[in-house]
Amino acid sequence: MSLLREIQNDAVNSNVKVSDLLRRCKVLAYRLGNEDFKTWVDSELNGYELLDGIPSYRIFNNVTSKGHFSGAFGSGLRNADIPSNCFPKEFRKNLTTVSLTAPIAEVESLVMSSSKKGKLLQQPWDANFVAMFSNKVYEHMVCVQAWKVIPSTKLEGIVDIVKTKILNFVLEIEVINPEAGEAELNSSPIPQDKVSQIFNINISGNVGNLASGNNHSNVKQNYGVSEIPKEFIQLIQDLKQSKLENEIVLELQKKIERLGSVVRTSEYKVQYNELISFASDSVTVLGFLAPYFVMLTSFLA
Repeated sequence: MSLLREIQNDAVNSNVKVSDLLRRCKVLAYRLGNEDFKTWVDSELNGYELLDGIPSYRIFNNVTSKGHFSGAFGSGLRNADIPSNCFPKEFRKNLTTVSLTAPIAEVESLVMSSSKKGKLLQQPWDANFVAMFSNKVYEHMVCVQAWKVIPSTKLEGIVDIVKTKILNFVLEIEVINPEAGEAELNSSPIPQDKVSQIFNINISGNVGNLASGNNHSNVKQNYGVSEIPKEFIQLIQDLKQSKLENEIVLELQKKIERLGSVVRTSEYKVQYNELISFASDSVTVLGFLAPYFVMLTSFLA
C-alpha cells in the first residue's frame, strides 16, 4: 500500500493516534520537500514555541475561570466562578482565552483521560497573576488558586480538525501525483508552488499570514492574483473585513480559494455545491454570500 493510502486509512481510523499519523506525514513532507508542511507537522508533534504561530483551531475564546478562595475564620469558597469584569480591560482577553501550545500527543492524552464526555479540564492561571489580583474578586476573600475551564470537547475538536486537514491534504496530493508518497527524499514529485497552494487551502487556511510569517514559505504574497479570478480575490478581501467569527472566515476562505482555482473546469460545480452546502448550515454565512451568488453562478456556465 502506498504511503498516501496509508495516511488516508489512518486519518479515517478512530483507533489510530494522531501523533502516529503525523509521523507518517513527516515522511511525506520530506519526500515532497515542502518546508511549510514540514514545519506544521513538527509543530503539531513537538508543540508550538511561539504564541503568534499557533493556528486558530488551537485557540479558544470566551472561556470561563474558577478558583478557590480563603476568608477569615475558616470561611472560603471552592470552585467559585471568577467574573472577568473584576479585572482591568487590558487583562480580560488573557483571562478568557486559552492558547494550547502542547504537542498533539499531550492533547490526545488529555482527551483519552477524560472518563466521560463533557468533562472539564483545567489550565492554571499564572502564579504572578493570581498574586496580583487575589483580593479583587470576592470581598474579604483571597484567591489562593485559579484556573481556566476547558471542556474536553474542545480538545476532541483539535484532534478531529488535524485528522481532517491531513486527509484533505493527502487526497489532493494524490489527485495530482498518486506516486508522490513513494518519491525519493526532497525530490519534489510535485512543483513546490502547487504543494504550497494545496497546503494553504487545506491546512494553513490563511495565505497572507503564512507568507509573511514563515521564512521558508514558498508562497508568494500575490498568490491567487494569477491563479484565481479577480472576483474571487475581491470576495476574499470582503470576507476578511466581515464580522463573521474567525474560524468561519478561515474555513470559508479555504472553500472560496478552492472554488476560484477550478473556474471553467468540470470540478467547479462540485466545489460550488460544497460551498453552498457549507453556507446553508449558517444564516450569517448565507447572508454574507447572498450578494455574490450571481457572480458565483455565472461561472457555472
